[in-house]
Amino acid sequence: MPRPWSGTRLRRLPLLSRRAPEQVIEQARWTGTLVTGGIVAATMFTLSGGLLTLGARIMARLPLVPQQSLRHRSDIAVRAVHPDRVHLDAVGEATRGGYLALRQAGGAAHVRLGPVTHRPTPTTVARPLLGTDGEEPLRVDRAAVNGFYWSGSPITAHGFPTEEVEIDSPVGRMPAWLVRPDPASGAAGRRTEGTGPGPDQVETWAILIHGHGAARGEALRLMPLLRSLGLVSLAITYRNDTGAPPSADRMHHLGSDEWEDTEAAIAFALAHGAQRIVLVGWSMGGGIALRTSVRSAHRDRIATLVLDSPAVDWHDILGYHAASLRAPVPMRHIAMWMMTSPLGARTVRLREPLALHEMRPEFYGEHLAHPTLLLHAMDDATVPPGPSRHLASLRPDLVRFVPVDGASHTREWNLDPARIERIVARHLVGTLGLDVDVDTLDLPVRDPAAPPLPGSTGERI
Repeated sequence: MPRPWSGTRLRRLPLLSRRAPEQVIEQARWTGTLVTGGIVAATMFTLSGGLLTLGARIMARLPLVPQQSLRHRSDIAVRAVHPDRVHLDAVGEATRGGYLALRQAGGAAHVRLGPVTHRPTPTTVARPLLGTDGEEPLRVDRAAVNGFYWSGSPITAHGFPTEEVEIDSPVGRMPAWLVRPDPASGAAGRRTEGTGPGPDQVETWAILIHGHGAARGEALRLMPLLRSLGLVSLAITYRNDTGAPPSADRMHHLGSDEWEDTEAAIAFALAHGAQRIVLVGWSMGGGIALRTSVRSAHRDRIATLVLDSPAVDWHDILGYHAASLRAPVPMRHIAMWMMTSPLGARTVRLREPLALHEMRPEFYGEHLAHPTLLLHAMDDATVPPGPSRHLASLRPDLVRFVPVDGASHTREWNLDPARIERIVARHLVGTLGLDVDVDTLDLPVRDPAAPPLPGSTGERI
């Protein structure tokens, strides 16, 4: 006896076979279209996901791969060079107030310029030529801005006796400049007992930490003031710097690990007679100083912090630059995951994820224990000033926030050297109890128009 399902199937076959041929063709066409569309959609989804991941990986790696600062770019056009002045295109840094230094040919030509005096043409500005530090004259061509203003080393820039020392860090020996106080400064930064100018007689050491993609030369602007106040200056390098050992993965960690090199510098200072430590940092170096201050085993020896446009919140910094690149929000989330998760870190060649959750105003506000002077340029397009202001609002008992209008990233000194040095001097005299009358200081300590010294150079070291 036939099975019911077989009979049902046999009765339906003639009905299907009697359908119009065009209906069958139409159904086949729609089926093919749906299949093709599904394949295309799946392919596009895969491609878009791949592009999204690729873009996120590039975005995550950009701040991590060691490279020379973008501030080395030849970004200003020199239109005329006279014995007493230079004419520049009236764009960007050339139009800002304050002092400006330019480099050409890798520093073979280096000039220091004063504030804008007038506009020779509607499209150019004139600045007085204050000093020529390089071996070659400036020429009509494009030039790079030297935001450090001074070039070379403490001895070639300022004539300060300088010791090249090495600091043992967890990844190797880091070169550093050691500059002792001016003997004419008296006992301002020294202990009262003991005699002699040796390092064992110096009480307070300032550890100077440069920013991302910068170099020790970033400290040259503040070093004359520190020396005149009687402090030892120790301008350090850290892992992945030129001339310093690399990290295991040869990647920047945005201060997440670099603070260990500053901790090694503190240990070096204490081993050589320092009793108190001042941490001074620019940009990422400011973030490193903050992280050191809350994690150091020598927190009781840290007296105060001086921060210039510091990287207080890496979430904010990275988000700001991602938005400026018009990166899709999902791409930003993936990039952040790559930097902060164990699995994601492998995709960008990090040996370990970054502790960005600890590098935020809320964390520092909870753990900060030292009086802090925080200067931040209001026109900063590299490290937005919002997080600095937020940190100051969280800890008004410890943080003095000084906004500086008209200055770009870490260029507060360049805008008004006398004002910035007076602010820093008052902070250090007050927190360290130095026997110095700030009102009597002739500031800036080193005249921006000082003639070049023998052996001066335009090199960035």
